[in-house]
Amino acid sequence: MRRPTARAFLALWNSISSPQLQPEYDTWHTFEHVPERVGLPGFIEARRYRSHEDEPSAQPPRYFTCYWLASVEALATAQYREVFTHPTPWSARMRSELRDFLRLPCSLSGAYGQSTATQLATVHLRGDADLFAAQAAARLGQLVDQARIVCTHWGTAVASEDFPIANRTSAVEAAGAGADFVVMLQGMDRAALRAHTHALVQALSPVATAVSAPAFFELQSQVRQDELASPSSARQPPRPHLFQAFKNQETL
Repeated sequence: MRRPTARAFLALWNSISSPQLQPEYDTWHTFEHVPERVGLPGFIEARRYRSHEDEPSAQPPRYFTCYWLASVEALATAQYREVFTHPTPWSARMRSELRDFLRLPCSLSGAYGQSTATQLATVHLRGDADLFAAQAAARLGQLVDQARIVCTHWGTAVASEDFPIANRTSAVEAAGAGADFVVMLQGMDRAALRAHTHALVQALSPVATAVSAPAFFELQSQVRQDELASPSSARQPPRPHLFQAFKNQETL
C-alpha cells in the first residue's frame, strides 16, 4: 500500500519544567503520546527532536516535534478533539510540566532534497506571503542543490481552533504583520547547519522577519502510522505500566 502524501505539518516547540523531568518526559513522549497522535486519521508520521546535549545541562532541554499530515483537516477530526479533551492520566500529568509551548499548523509550501539527516534547524518567520514564497523557493532550493544542507521543508501557518493547551510563548505576540512561516532545514554537520541557517535568515530579512531566534535540534525518534500495531484506530493504547514505574520512583 502506498503511503499517503503529506500536504501539511504541525510544528510544536516546547521545553519542560526541570532537567530532572527529562527521563520521564522522553519516555512518555516517545512511547505513549506521539504514537497516540500518529495513530489518528490524517496523520502520517512524526519526528521528535531534542536540543543538543552540549547545551548547558542546568537548563531543561528544548524539544521540537513535527507531525506530518495528509492535510490540515487532520487537526479538525472528532478523534483529534477526543485526545485533547480526554487525556490519559500520564498525559494529564505531563501537560502541566510543559513550558514555552508553541503550536503552528502549516500547509506544506515547498520541499527540496531526497534524503534526510539527524541535525535540524527550525525558523519561525513572519512577512509578506507572495514575496516570501519566491525568495524562500530560490534560496532553499539553492542550498540543497549546492549540497550545503541535505533537505528542507517550509510551510505557511494556517488558522486552527483553540485546544486545551494554548500557545505559551511570547513569540506569537511578536511585532510585525503578515503571514507566519516555518522553515525546517536538515543537515549532517551541526556547525555548518547553524551557519547556513543564520545566513538564510539574513538573506530573507527584506521579505520576512524572524519571530524568534533559529533553534537547533537532534533527531530522537520517529514513528509512522503504517508501522503502528493498530494503525488508523480511534486511539492507540496508553502505557500505564511505564507511568506507574515513574510514580513508584517518586515514592522511594
